[in-house]
Amino acid sequence: MKRIAIIGLGNFGYYLGRELTRQGFDVLGLDIRKDAVQHAKNDLAVTAAADATQKENLLDLGVSEADVAVVTIGTNMLASILATFLLKEIGVRNVYAKALSEEHERILRRVGADQILFPEKDLALSLARRLANPNMLEYLPFIGDHGIFEVEAPAPFTGKTLRELDLINRFGTQVLAVRQAPSDTLTFIPKADFVVQPGDVLVLLAPNKAMEQLNKVARNG
Repeated sequence: MKRIAIIGLGNFGYYLGRELTRQGFDVLGLDIRKDAVQHAKNDLAVTAAADATQKENLLDLGVSEADVAVVTIGTNMLASILATFLLKEIGVRNVYAKALSEEHERILRRVGADQILFPEKDLALSLARRLANPNMLEYLPFIGDHGIFEVEAPAPFTGKTLRELDLINRFGTQVLAVRQAPSDTLTFIPKADFVVQPGDVLVLLAPNKAMEQLNKVARNG
């Protein structure tokens, strides 16, 4: 079982820890605020009121044994940076850190953060893409200007094979999988002769701009 340390039990840290606990992870939650620890104590395996900017506290609580640490400190940029630095110094292999700004992000990367989180920014971009592309069900950022999208097959796509749709050449879009209606069967890397049916959900690796073009196709028929 993976052990995950969450540094900061504000809303983001609390909900993250609670969900990971529900999924079977061993979650250790730290916060300097006793009320935040009290709020989370029944939902996480271990909670502690401790200052994560003190190396001794991290070592005493066994944070160095964590497989992953997530720094979700909300407004104290200095504490976020120092906690991230100390987590790497005590040997935590994978450290995720929540950034408050692009400048904060650059510093976090310099002190060793492996992954940077922008929860509000990512949620806003995801919502904007859903509003702009009504057929889109889910979006995950991938690399650069590419993302992984779940899209309900537009009406003009149904009854056609992937060869006929030719998404890779028309839009630079690769079909990774299709979740078929109504059984919810998932077909990975479907072949060119796969026929798209009404209600199918396409999982696409695509440039972000390609989704605008696909949306136009869906609207225009």
